[in-house]
Amino acid sequence: MEVLTRFLLVSLLTFTVVQAPKDSEQHVKTALDSLKKTNNLTDWLYTRIDHSNINRRKSLSFLMKTEQDAWRKAKTPDEHGAWLMLLSNQGYNQLFSGNILESINSYEHAYNYWTKHNLNIEITDYILKPWANNYTRLGDYEKALFIQQKILDFAIKEHDNELAASTYNNMAISYRSLGDFKRAEESIRLGITKTQANSRVRILLDNTLADIYKDKNDLSNAEQIISANIARQKKLQLDIQTAYWLLSSYITAGNVQLAKRNYTTAEKYYHLGLSINNQYYKGNRLREKANIITELGKIKLNQGKAVEAINYFNQTLSTFGLLSPSGSVNETAIFGDNRIIDVFYQKALAYLSLGDDQSALENIRLSLFAVDKIRFELADVKTKQRFQGETKQMAEKAIEIAFKLLEQTKQHHYAEVILDIIEKTKARTLLDDIRRNQQQLTLQTKDSLFLSKQRLERAITYNEKQLLQDPEEIRSLSKSNADLKFKLESVEKQLREKYPALGSVTEARKLASSGVLKKLPQQTHIIEFFMGKEVIYVIEVKNRQVKHIKKIVNALPVKNSINEFVNTFYRHGPAAMLDQPKQFFMASNAIYKTLLADFELQNSQQVIIIPDEVLGHLSFDGLITDDKYNPSISAWPYLIKKTSVSYAFSIQTLLNQSEQRKNDSKAFAGLFITHENKGTKYIPAVAKEAESIKKLVAGDFITGKDADVNHFFEAFDKASVLHISTHSYLSGLQQEPTLALEDNQVFLFELSARKTAPSLVVLSACRTADGIMASGEGIISLSRGFAAIGTQGTIAGLWNVNDEAAAAITADTYQNLINGKEISKALHQSKLNWLNGKRNGEQEYLPYYWDSLIFIGHDQKLAIEPAGMPIHILLIIGSAILLASGIIYLALKRLRPKVAH
Repeated sequence: MEVLTRFLLVSLLTFTVVQAPKDSEQHVKTALDSLKKTNNLTDWLYTRIDHSNINRRKSLSFLMKTEQDAWRKAKTPDEHGAWLMLLSNQGYNQLFSGNILESINSYEHAYNYWTKHNLNIEITDYILKPWANNYTRLGDYEKALFIQQKILDFAIKEHDNELAASTYNNMAISYRSLGDFKRAEESIRLGITKTQANSRVRILLDNTLADIYKDKNDLSNAEQIISANIARQKKLQLDIQTAYWLLSSYITAGNVQLAKRNYTTAEKYYHLGLSINNQYYKGNRLREKANIITELGKIKLNQGKAVEAINYFNQTLSTFGLLSPSGSVNETAIFGDNRIIDVFYQKALAYLSLGDDQSALENIRLSLFAVDKIRFELADVKTKQRFQGETKQMAEKAIEIAFKLLEQTKQHHYAEVILDIIEKTKARTLLDDIRRNQQQLTLQTKDSLFLSKQRLERAITYNEKQLLQDPEEIRSLSKSNADLKFKLESVEKQLREKYPALGSVTEARKLASSGVLKKLPQQTHIIEFFMGKEVIYVIEVKNRQVKHIKKIVNALPVKNSINEFVNTFYRHGPAAMLDQPKQFFMASNAIYKTLLADFELQNSQQVIIIPDEVLGHLSFDGLITDDKYNPSISAWPYLIKKTSVSYAFSIQTLLNQSEQRKNDSKAFAGLFITHENKGTKYIPAVAKEAESIKKLVAGDFITGKDADVNHFFEAFDKASVLHISTHSYLSGLQQEPTLALEDNQVFLFELSARKTAPSLVVLSACRTADGIMASGEGIISLSRGFAAIGTQGTIAGLWNVNDEAAAAITADTYQNLINGKEISKALHQSKLNWLNGKRNGEQEYLPYYWDSLIFIGHDQKLAIEPAGMPIHILLIIGSAILLASGIIYLALKRLRPKVAH
C-alpha cells in the first residue's frame, strides 16, 4: 500500500510545473551522491524524477540516463515501484518533448516491467491510458483498441464503472475512426450502462454518440442527443477540462445543423465554440479553431457569399501555418490531414462560384496534394474505398475545370494538367496495394523494419499536426521531425535492399509529373480513360505528347451500357452471342464509337489502353470497328485486325514495371492444379493445357500433389516465365488477392518478400484480370496484385474461357515468344491465327472464344527454351560428334594399310 500511495503521489506531481532555484543543479547532484552512498535507490530514483519535472525538455536527457547512471538494479517492492515510476515519467516527458515514438517505447517498457515483476500497483492512469492515447495520436487505432481492452478488463475486474465507461468511450472513438460504426455505437451503449445520467463521463459518451449518428447521417438522433448534452453541461461549473467537452459539443452541434442546412443555428454554435476556445485556452486550441473557421466558411459558401467564405478559408490556412502574409500558400508545409484536404477543396468551390477557374483548379490540386501526403493506413476496407471515391470526385472536378480552361485558352499546358490529375488518381490505387502488401508483411514476417517504418511515418504526421497546438514547441518538434525523417530514409533503404519488390513504393510515391511523358519510348501510343461520376475523359498520348482529349458526357448511361454488354455477352457463356450475333455486333460497334471513334488507330500500330472502372471488364480486341453488319462472323471488322492492343494500370505503373527487378533467366515454370476438392475431382482441361505447353516449352511442369506452396515459391523465385493454372479469388475482410494451390492458399502480399520475380506471369485461372468493382478504386484484380509485388507483366483472362480455344491460343503465344516476338505481339498474333485458321464452325470466330486473354504491363522479348533438348546442349553434342568423327577418321587413316606403287 505504501508503494502504491507513493507512486500515485509522485505521478500527480508529473503534471505540476515547479520553478527551480538557481542552484538546483548542484543541489540535486549533492543529494543524489548522498543517496547513492547510503544505497538508497528508491529515493535516488524519485529525486531524479522530481528534478526532471521542473523543466521537462531541458532535463529529458538527464531522466533518460537514469538507468545508465544507476549503480544497481531494483530489488525490493519499493525500489521496483520507483523504477516503474521512472519508466512512466520517461514516457510522459518524451511525449512532452515531441518524441512520440520514444514515448511509446517507454510506456511499453513500463508495462513489460510491471508484468515481469508482478507489481501490486495500479497502472491504468499513468501507463495504459497514455500508451493507448499515443497510438490514437498516430492513427494506429488497432493497437489503441488492444490496450483499451486491457484497461476495460481491469476496470470490470475492479468494478470501476467510471473507468469502464470512459474506456468504452475511447473504444467507440477508435471504432468510429476505423469506420466501424456498429461497434462504435455498441461501445457507447455498454458505456452508458456503467454510468449515471448526470455523470461527467456520460457527457463524453453522448458527445461521441452524436458524432457517430452524424457520420451515419442520422441527423435527427444526432441533434436530439447533442442538444440534451449541451443543456446538461451548461449546469456545470466549467473548468479547463469541462470547457473542452463543451467546446467539442458546440462543434458537433454546429456540424449537425450545417448538415441540416440550418445555417443561422449552425453559425451560432460555431461562434459559441470559438468563444470557449478564447476564454479558456486563449485561442490556442488551433486544430479546433481551424475546424470551426472552415465550417463557418462553408456556411457563407452555401449562402452564396463566396468572398466571405474565401476569407474564412484563408484564416484556416493561416491557422495551419500554410499561408504567408502576402497570401501565397507554402506548399512545402502542407501535410496530410483531412481538414487541409477539405479547406483547399472548399476554397476551390468558392472560386468556381466567382468564375475564377484558374484559382479553383490550383486549390483542388493543392487539396489532392494533401491527399497524397496522408501517411496513415486506412485499415477498414469500406472506409478506404469511401475515401478513395471521394478523392476521385475531387479529381473529376479538377479535370472539369482544366478541360474548360483548355477549351477557352487553347494552352497545351492544361492538357498536361489533366493527364497529371488522371495519372495521380490511378497511381494512387496501385500505391495503396503496395502499402497494403507492406502492412500484411508486417503481420506475417514480424520484421521490425516494417513496424519501424510505419511508426516513423505516423510520428512525422503527428508532429506536423502537433506544431499547430503550441507555437513554443516549433523548435523542438521541427528538430524531432528532421531526425525522424532521417531515420525513415535509412529504414526505407534497408527495406528496399531486403525486399526488392518494395523499391516500387518509392517510385509510386512520386506518382505522375510533367516529366513522366519524357520517360516513355518515342513511338509509344497510349489511350487512357478516366470514368468520372458525371463525365468520362479519354486522353491520347502519342510521341511523348498529349495529342487529344475527348469528353464523353452522361457517364452513367455509358457505364451501364458497357456493364450490360459484358454481362450479357461474356459472363454467362457464349449463348447470347450465338443467339443474337447482330445485336452483339451493333452493341459492340456502339461502344467502339463511343470510346475510340475519334482516335487515329492506324493499321499494324500498337496502342496501350489504360482502362478505368467498368472498362477493366472489357477486352478491346473484339470491338467492332464498322457498323455494316455481315452475317459471316469470320469477316467481322474486329479492332484486332487493325491494331495491336496491350494494357496498363497507369503510365507511371508502366514505367515502374519497365524498371522492375527483372529475372534474367530463361527458365519456365508451370503449376497446374489438375485436381480440385482435395484431389477428388479431375480437371481434364488443365491436364490438356499442361501437355500442350510441354510440347513447346522446356522447363519445370509441376502438377498434381507437387503443385503446392513450397514448389510455387521455388518456381516464383527461379522462373522468368511463370504459368499458373488454378483458381484465384479475393479473400478475407481485406479482400486479398489469393491463389489456391494443392495444399494451401497463397496471398499475393507474401510474394513481396521474394528477392526476384518472374518477368511474365501467365494466369490461366478463371477471370484473373477481372475483379470486384469498388467506387473510386477501379477493378481490384489479381493482375494488379502481381504488378504491386514487382512482376513486369501478366497475361490474364477476363471471363471463363472455352477450353479448346484457350489451350490453342496459349500454346500459340508461347510459340511466338520462342520465335522472338514481344509479349503483346505474341498474344496478338496467336489471336489472329485463331481468326485466320479453319474452325469447326462460324461461331468459333466470335470474341467469346478467342478474346479472353489480355496482356497487362511492360512489353518485352523473353528468351525461353523450346521443348526438347535445349539448343546449347545440341550445339555441345553436335560439336562433340564432329570432334569424335574427326578423331575416328584420323585413327582409321593411320590403320589403313599402305599400298605399294
